[in-house]
Amino acid sequence: MLRSGVSFPVLMKLLGHVDPEMTMRYVDVALTDLEREFRMARAKPRHLAPQPKPSSLQPRAGFNGLVDLLQASQHALEVFRRSLPIGEMRNRLDRLANRLTKILAEIRKLQTN
Repeated sequence: MLRSGVSFPVLMKLLGHVDPEMTMRYVDVALTDLEREFRMARAKPRHLAPQPKPSSLQPRAGFNGLVDLLQASQHALEVFRRSLPIGEMRNRLDRLANRLTKILAEIRKLQTN
């Protein structure tokens, strides 16, 4: 039934189970099922954060302009990173994105001083 498209909660209800573990005793998850679900999740991710919107404005001068440019760089990096398959390159870009976030935080601290 799961392979036919019936959701797990509906299957539980149909079988009269209250505990998901009881239903799992009757479910055989094959490697083909795992591959199909993985492909579907990658093709149509449902729970990702929304894509950041690029700024179409001209960067401002001074610290504000620097912040604008770094945010635009963050956006470009994130859009490219999300297009990559999970792996070493994506992990490296994730670390670079974290560094950019820290740099932005430090620049904002300089603005307040």
